Amino acid sequence: MFCRRHLLAALGAVCLTSGTGAALAAESAPAPTQITVTPVASLGPGDRAPADAAGVKAIRRGKTIPAGYELVGQRVEIERGTKAAGAYLRFQCPGNKRLRSFLITGSAGFVAPRAYVNHKSTFVGSFPSFSGGAATRSGVVYAVCR
Repeated sequence: MFCRRHLLAALGAVCLTSGTGAALAAESAPAPTQITVTPVASLGPGDRAPADAAGVKAIRRGKTIPAGYELVGQRVEIERGTKAAGAYLRFQCPGNKRLRSFLITGSAGFVAPRAYVNHKSTFVGSFPSFSGGAATRSGVVYAVCR
């Protein structure tokens, strides 16, 4: 059971440690995370696929992209700061094409927050992992449209 003296001692310790943390944070200013997103040229029939597309047997690394498919891509470059950050990207298929899957090259990992198959457009998040010590990650996220 807590008594008033124990409660005051605990509150004092919390105040003391939070003040120390604020002083340490003031000494080392946080470096911002830099995120750059740029479009890349679409890949179409006759071009070589840069990677395998999950769930789409017709799109395999190094093989030519068959008729009816188009890969719409965006390059993501993230330079890690003191806070973790990512980017949300909007993908839209051209013409009457619909989303089938996504594929990535490099270390541009992504997460799709909703079901996107057979949709005309969607948003996906790119949140690359920084395990392994590298301060910069980059890659291309492609939407597979058919």
